[in-house]
Amino acid sequence: MANRKHRKTYDPVQPPQLPTFGTTPIVVHTLTIVFRLSRPRTWAFPVIGFLLGYALAGGAALFQMGLGLGVAALVTAATNIVNAYADRKEDTVNQPRRVFWLDQIGSSGAVTTSVFLYVLAVALGLFLGPLFLVVLAFGIFNSVFYSMPPFRFKARPLASLISFSGAVGLAFLSGVSIQGSLNLLNPVFWLVTYFMLTYGTVKNLPDYAGDRKAGTRTSATIFHSIKNAVSFSSIVLLTPYVLLLALVASGELATIYLADLIMLPILVFVLQGILKAKTSEKLEHLHTFGFFYAISFLLFTLVLTSATLQSLAIIIGVYLWILLVSRVNFDSRIESRDWERQKRKNP
Repeated sequence: MANRKHRKTYDPVQPPQLPTFGTTPIVVHTLTIVFRLSRPRTWAFPVIGFLLGYALAGGAALFQMGLGLGVAALVTAATNIVNAYADRKEDTVNQPRRVFWLDQIGSSGAVTTSVFLYVLAVALGLFLGPLFLVVLAFGIFNSVFYSMPPFRFKARPLASLISFSGAVGLAFLSGVSIQGSLNLLNPVFWLVTYFMLTYGTVKNLPDYAGDRKAGTRTSATIFHSIKNAVSFSSIVLLTPYVLLLALVASGELATIYLADLIMLPILVFVLQGILKAKTSEKLEHLHTFGFFYAISFLLFTLVLTSATLQSLAIIIGVYLWILLVSRVNFDSRIESRDWERQKRKNP
Protein backbone atom coordinates (compact mmCIF):
# COMPACT_ATOMS: atom_id res chain seq x y z
CA MET A 1 0.00 0.00 0.00
CA ALA A 2 1.19 3.51 -0.82
CA ASN A 3 0.25 4.83 2.61
CA ARG A 4 1.86 1.93 4.48
CA LYS A 5 3.89 3.20 7.39
CA HIS A 6 7.56 2.39 7.35
CA ARG A 7 8.59 0.32 10.31
CA LYS A 8 12.00 0.86 11.87
CA THR A 9 14.16 -2.17 11.32
CA TYR A 10 17.38 -3.23 13.05
CA ASP A 11 20.35 -4.84 11.49
CA PRO A 12 20.49 -8.26 13.20
CA VAL A 13 24.29 -8.25 12.85
CA GLN A 14 24.88 -4.89 14.56
CA PRO A 15 24.12 -4.66 18.30
CA PRO A 16 22.42 -1.54 19.69
CA GLN A 17 24.89 1.31 20.12
CA LEU A 18 25.65 2.25 23.71
CA PRO A 19 26.98 5.58 24.94
CA THR A 20 30.71 5.37 25.33
CA PHE A 21 33.16 6.16 28.09
CA GLY A 22 36.35 6.94 26.23
CA THR A 23 36.45 3.99 23.85
CA THR A 24 34.49 1.68 26.14
CA PRO A 25 30.67 1.40 26.22
CA ILE A 26 29.16 2.63 29.44
CA VAL A 27 27.91 -0.47 31.19
CA VAL A 28 28.02 -1.60 34.80
CA HIS A 29 31.25 -3.46 34.07
CA THR A 30 32.93 -0.23 32.97
CA LEU A 31 31.93 1.56 36.15
CA THR A 32 33.30 -1.28 38.29
CA ILE A 33 36.63 -0.99 36.46
CA VAL A 34 36.76 2.73 37.22
CA PHE A 35 35.92 1.94 40.84
CA ARG A 36 38.77 -0.55 41.04
CA LEU A 37 41.28 1.89 39.58
CA SER A 38 40.15 4.56 42.03
CA ARG A 39 41.39 2.26 44.85
CA PRO A 40 38.53 2.85 47.30
CA ARG A 41 40.34 1.59 50.40
CA THR A 42 42.86 4.46 50.15
CA TRP A 43 40.06 7.01 50.47
CA ALA A 44 40.25 6.37 54.21
CA PHE A 45 43.47 8.39 54.58
CA PRO A 46 42.18 11.80 53.42
CA VAL A 47 38.80 11.15 55.00
CA ILE A 48 40.41 10.73 58.42
CA GLY A 49 42.68 13.71 57.80
CA PHE A 50 39.70 15.89 56.98
CA LEU A 51 37.80 14.71 60.06
CA LEU A 52 40.79 15.45 62.31
CA GLY A 53 41.06 19.00 61.03
CA TYR A 54 37.32 19.56 61.13
CA ALA A 55 37.06 18.27 64.71
CA LEU A 56 39.98 20.37 65.96
CA ALA A 57 38.46 23.47 64.36
CA GLY A 58 35.20 22.85 66.21
CA GLY A 59 33.13 21.95 63.19
CA ALA A 60 29.82 20.24 63.85
CA ALA A 61 27.60 20.72 60.79
CA LEU A 62 26.76 17.37 59.19
CA PHE A 63 26.14 18.99 55.81
CA GLN A 64 29.62 20.53 55.72
CA MET A 65 31.17 17.30 56.98
CA GLY A 66 29.43 15.27 54.30
CA LEU A 67 30.57 17.59 51.53
CA GLY A 68 34.14 17.61 52.85
CA LEU A 69 34.27 13.83 53.01
CA GLY A 70 32.92 13.64 49.48
CA VAL A 71 35.59 16.00 48.19
CA ALA A 72 38.34 14.05 49.97
CA ALA A 73 37.15 10.77 48.42
CA LEU A 74 36.75 12.24 44.92
CA VAL A 75 40.21 13.80 44.82
CA THR A 76 41.80 10.59 46.09
CA ALA A 77 39.92 8.53 43.51
CA ALA A 78 41.14 10.85 40.76
CA THR A 79 44.70 10.67 42.13
CA ASN A 80 44.73 6.89 41.90
CA ILE A 81 43.42 6.86 38.34
CA VAL A 82 46.01 9.43 37.27
CA ASN A 83 48.65 7.32 38.99
CA ALA A 84 47.53 4.18 37.15
CA TYR A 85 47.59 6.10 33.86
CA ALA A 86 51.08 7.54 34.47
CA ASP A 87 52.64 4.39 35.94
CA ARG A 88 51.71 1.86 33.30
CA LYS A 89 55.35 0.97 32.66
CA GLU A 90 56.11 0.26 36.33
CA ASP A 91 52.83 -1.57 36.83
CA THR A 92 53.61 -4.15 34.18
CA VAL A 93 55.87 -5.58 36.89
CA ASN A 94 54.38 -4.18 40.11
CA GLN A 95 50.65 -4.42 39.42
CA PRO A 96 49.94 -6.38 36.21
CA ARG A 97 46.24 -6.64 36.99
CA ARG A 98 45.99 -2.87 37.25
CA VAL A 99 47.42 -2.59 33.74
CA PHE A 100 44.75 -5.03 32.58
CA TRP A 101 41.94 -2.92 34.09
CA LEU A 102 43.44 0.29 32.72
CA ASP A 103 43.53 -1.17 29.21
CA GLN A 104 39.83 -1.99 29.47
CA ILE A 105 38.85 1.69 29.57
CA GLY A 106 41.82 3.01 27.60
CA SER A 107 43.87 6.14 28.15
CA SER A 108 41.04 8.45 27.07
CA GLY A 109 38.70 6.82 29.57
CA ALA A 110 41.21 7.29 32.39
CA VAL A 111 41.74 10.96 31.53
CA THR A 112 38.01 11.62 31.16
CA THR A 113 37.30 10.01 34.53
CA SER A 114 39.98 11.98 36.33
CA VAL A 115 38.85 15.31 34.92
CA PHE A 116 35.24 14.54 35.80
CA LEU A 117 36.14 13.64 39.40
CA TYR A 118 38.24 16.79 39.87
CA VAL A 119 35.48 18.98 38.46
CA LEU A 120 32.90 17.33 40.71
CA ALA A 121 35.16 17.87 43.73
CA VAL A 122 35.48 21.58 42.92
CA ALA A 123 31.71 21.85 42.42
CA LEU A 124 31.12 20.45 45.91
CA GLY A 125 33.88 22.65 47.32
CA LEU A 126 32.03 25.78 46.19
CA PHE A 127 29.66 25.23 49.13
CA LEU A 128 32.51 25.14 51.66
CA GLY A 129 33.98 28.60 51.24
CA PRO A 130 36.85 30.31 49.40
CA LEU A 131 39.58 29.21 51.82
CA PHE A 132 38.55 25.59 51.36
CA LEU A 133 38.84 26.07 47.59
CA VAL A 134 42.37 27.44 48.00
CA VAL A 135 43.44 24.36 49.95
CA LEU A 136 41.60 22.17 47.43
CA ALA A 137 43.55 23.80 44.58
CA PHE A 138 46.83 22.81 46.27
CA GLY A 139 45.42 19.33 46.80
CA ILE A 140 44.52 18.89 43.13
CA PHE A 141 47.91 20.23 42.04
CA ASN A 142 49.62 17.74 44.35
CA SER A 143 47.29 14.99 43.14
CA VAL A 144 48.01 15.50 39.44
CA PHE A 145 51.75 16.07 39.62
CA TYR A 146 52.48 13.31 42.10
CA SER A 147 52.59 11.05 39.03
CA MET A 148 52.45 13.30 35.97
CA PRO A 149 55.26 15.29 34.34
CA PRO A 150 56.81 17.79 34.39
CA PHE A 151 57.11 17.57 38.18
CA ARG A 152 56.33 13.88 38.77
CA PHE A 153 57.05 14.12 42.48
CA LYS A 154 57.01 10.36 42.96
CA ALA A 155 60.19 10.03 40.88
CA ARG A 156 62.09 12.14 43.42
CA PRO A 157 62.64 10.33 46.73
CA LEU A 158 62.08 13.17 49.22
CA ALA A 159 59.51 15.01 47.08
CA SER A 160 57.51 11.80 46.70
CA LEU A 161 57.25 11.32 50.47
CA ILE A 162 56.27 14.95 51.05
CA SER A 163 53.69 14.77 48.29
CA PHE A 164 52.33 11.44 49.58
CA SER A 165 51.95 12.86 53.09
CA GLY A 166 49.79 15.60 51.57
CA ALA A 167 46.99 13.05 51.30
CA VAL A 168 46.42 13.54 55.02
CA GLY A 169 48.09 16.91 55.62
CA LEU A 170 46.15 18.85 53.00
CA ALA A 171 42.94 17.04 53.91
CA PHE A 172 43.53 18.10 57.53
CA LEU A 173 43.97 21.73 56.46
CA SER A 174 40.83 21.55 54.32
CA GLY A 175 38.86 20.48 57.38
CA VAL A 176 40.24 23.41 59.38
CA SER A 177 39.69 25.89 56.54
CA ILE A 178 35.91 25.45 56.57
CA GLN A 179 35.85 27.46 59.80
CA GLY A 180 37.52 30.36 57.97
CA SER A 181 41.13 30.13 59.17
CA LEU A 182 44.26 28.01 58.88
CA ASN A 183 46.69 27.04 61.61
CA LEU A 184 49.81 25.59 60.05
CA LEU A 185 51.46 25.33 63.46
CA ASN A 186 48.91 22.88 64.85
CA PRO A 187 50.96 20.03 66.41
CA VAL A 188 48.40 17.35 65.43
CA PHE A 189 48.77 18.49 61.82
CA TRP A 190 52.54 17.99 61.97
CA LEU A 191 52.25 14.66 63.79
CA VAL A 192 49.85 13.00 61.34
CA THR A 193 51.50 14.54 58.27
CA TYR A 194 54.93 13.34 59.33
CA PHE A 195 53.46 9.95 60.19
CA MET A 196 52.17 9.64 56.62
CA LEU A 197 55.55 10.73 55.25
CA THR A 198 57.25 7.84 57.04
CA TYR A 199 54.51 5.40 56.00
CA GLY A 200 55.24 6.32 52.39
CA THR A 201 58.53 4.42 52.64
CA VAL A 202 56.60 1.19 53.31
CA LYS A 203 54.38 1.74 50.29
CA ASN A 204 57.45 1.81 48.03
CA LEU A 205 58.92 -1.50 49.21
CA PRO A 206 56.71 -3.99 47.28
CA ASP A 207 57.21 -1.89 44.14
CA TYR A 208 61.01 -2.04 44.35
CA ALA A 209 61.49 -4.41 41.39
CA GLY A 210 59.18 -2.59 38.98
CA ASP A 211 60.35 0.90 39.97
CA ARG A 212 63.98 -0.17 39.67
CA LYS A 213 63.38 -1.67 36.24
CA ALA A 214 61.59 1.47 35.06
CA GLY A 215 64.35 3.71 36.44
CA THR A 216 62.00 5.42 38.92
CA ARG A 217 63.82 6.84 41.94
CA THR A 218 61.92 6.30 45.18
CA SER A 219 62.83 6.07 48.85
CA ALA A 220 63.38 2.35 48.18
CA THR A 221 65.19 2.30 44.82
CA ILE A 222 67.86 4.77 45.94
CA PHE A 223 69.28 1.75 47.75
CA HIS A 224 71.15 -0.90 45.77
CA SER A 225 69.33 -3.75 47.47
CA ILE A 226 65.84 -4.33 48.81
CA LYS A 227 67.42 -5.39 52.12
CA ASN A 228 68.92 -1.94 52.66
CA ALA A 229 65.64 -0.29 51.66
CA VAL A 230 63.79 -2.40 54.21
CA SER A 231 66.26 -1.50 56.96
CA PHE A 232 65.93 2.20 56.18
CA SER A 233 62.13 2.07 56.20
CA SER A 234 62.11 0.17 59.51
CA ILE A 235 64.15 2.88 61.21
CA VAL A 236 62.13 5.73 59.71
CA LEU A 237 58.82 4.20 60.85
CA LEU A 238 59.85 4.60 64.48
CA THR A 239 60.55 8.33 64.25
CA PRO A 240 56.91 9.56 64.52
CA TYR A 241 56.94 8.31 68.11
CA VAL A 242 60.07 10.36 68.78
CA LEU A 243 58.22 13.39 67.42
CA LEU A 244 55.19 12.51 69.54
CA LEU A 245 57.28 12.40 72.73
CA ALA A 246 58.99 15.67 71.82
CA LEU A 247 55.69 17.47 71.20
CA VAL A 248 54.23 16.24 74.50
CA ALA A 249 57.42 17.05 76.43
CA SER A 250 57.46 20.58 75.03
CA GLY A 251 53.81 21.11 75.95
CA GLU A 252 52.68 21.44 72.33
CA LEU A 253 50.53 18.32 72.56
CA ALA A 254 48.28 17.28 75.43
CA THR A 255 49.49 14.36 77.52
CA ILE A 256 46.54 12.27 76.38
CA TYR A 257 48.21 11.87 72.97
CA LEU A 258 50.82 9.63 74.63
CA ALA A 259 48.11 6.99 74.31
CA ASP A 260 49.23 6.73 70.66
CA LEU A 261 52.16 4.73 72.03
CA ILE A 262 49.74 1.82 72.27
CA MET A 263 50.29 1.41 68.53
CA LEU A 264 53.99 0.61 69.01
CA PRO A 265 53.53 -3.14 69.56
CA ILE A 266 51.59 -3.36 66.30
CA LEU A 267 54.38 -1.51 64.52
CA VAL A 268 56.99 -3.86 65.99
CA PHE A 269 54.98 -6.82 64.68
CA VAL A 270 54.88 -5.27 61.20
CA LEU A 271 58.59 -4.42 61.30
CA GLN A 272 59.52 -7.97 62.26
CA GLY A 273 57.71 -9.22 59.20
CA ILE A 274 59.26 -6.60 56.93
CA LEU A 275 62.78 -7.40 58.12
CA LYS A 276 62.24 -11.12 57.47
CA ALA A 277 60.65 -10.63 54.04
CA LYS A 278 62.84 -11.59 51.12
CA THR A 279 60.50 -11.23 48.15
CA SER A 280 58.12 -8.67 46.67
CA GLU A 281 55.31 -11.16 47.28
CA LYS A 282 55.86 -11.19 51.05
CA LEU A 283 56.40 -7.42 51.14
CA GLU A 284 53.07 -6.93 49.39
CA HIS A 285 51.26 -9.01 51.99
CA LEU A 286 53.01 -7.07 54.76
CA HIS A 287 52.05 -3.83 53.06
CA THR A 288 48.45 -4.74 53.78
CA PHE A 289 49.26 -5.12 57.49
CA GLY A 290 51.11 -1.81 57.30
CA PHE A 291 48.06 -0.21 55.74
CA PHE A 292 45.82 -1.29 58.62
CA TYR A 293 48.45 -0.13 61.10
CA ALA A 294 48.58 3.32 59.48
CA ILE A 295 44.79 3.62 59.39
CA SER A 296 44.56 2.52 63.03
CA PHE A 297 47.11 5.13 64.18
CA LEU A 298 45.18 7.92 62.47
CA LEU A 299 41.81 6.70 63.74
CA PHE A 300 43.10 6.39 67.29
CA THR A 301 44.49 9.91 67.07
CA LEU A 302 41.04 11.04 65.95
CA VAL A 303 39.50 9.45 69.05
CA LEU A 304 42.06 11.19 71.28
CA THR A 305 41.18 14.47 69.57
CA SER A 306 37.42 14.02 69.76
CA ALA A 307 36.25 11.26 72.09
CA THR A 308 32.61 11.17 71.01
CA LEU A 309 30.08 8.64 69.81
CA GLN A 310 30.39 10.25 66.40
CA SER A 311 34.10 9.39 66.34
CA LEU A 312 33.28 5.80 67.32
CA ALA A 313 30.75 5.58 64.49
CA ILE A 314 33.35 6.93 62.07
CA ILE A 315 35.90 4.31 63.16
CA ILE A 316 33.42 1.50 62.68
CA GLY A 317 32.39 2.92 59.31
CA VAL A 318 35.97 3.22 58.06
CA TYR A 319 36.89 -0.33 59.05
CA LEU A 320 33.72 -1.75 57.54
CA TRP A 321 34.41 0.13 54.30
CA ILE A 322 38.00 -1.16 54.09
CA LEU A 323 37.00 -4.73 54.89
CA LEU A 324 34.21 -4.60 52.32
CA VAL A 325 36.33 -3.41 49.41
CA SER A 326 39.08 -5.85 50.43
CA ARG A 327 36.64 -8.73 50.63
CA VAL A 328 35.15 -8.14 47.19
CA ASN A 329 38.52 -7.29 45.59
CA PHE A 330 37.43 -3.79 44.60
CA ASP A 331 40.89 -2.30 44.90
CA SER A 332 43.39 -2.71 42.07
CA ARG A 333 46.33 -2.94 44.48
CA ILE A 334 45.07 -5.85 46.55
CA GLU A 335 43.81 -8.03 43.73
CA SER A 336 45.59 -11.28 42.91
CA ARG A 337 48.95 -10.89 41.26
CA ASP A 338 50.58 -13.31 38.88
CA TRP A 339 52.33 -15.24 41.68
CA GLU A 340 49.02 -15.78 43.50
CA ARG A 341 47.34 -17.10 40.38
CA GLN A 342 50.29 -19.42 39.86
CA LYS A 343 49.95 -20.79 43.39
CA ARG A 344 46.33 -21.68 42.75
CA LYS A 345 47.36 -23.56 39.62
CA ASN A 346 50.20 -25.37 41.36
CA PRO A 347 49.19 -25.97 45.00
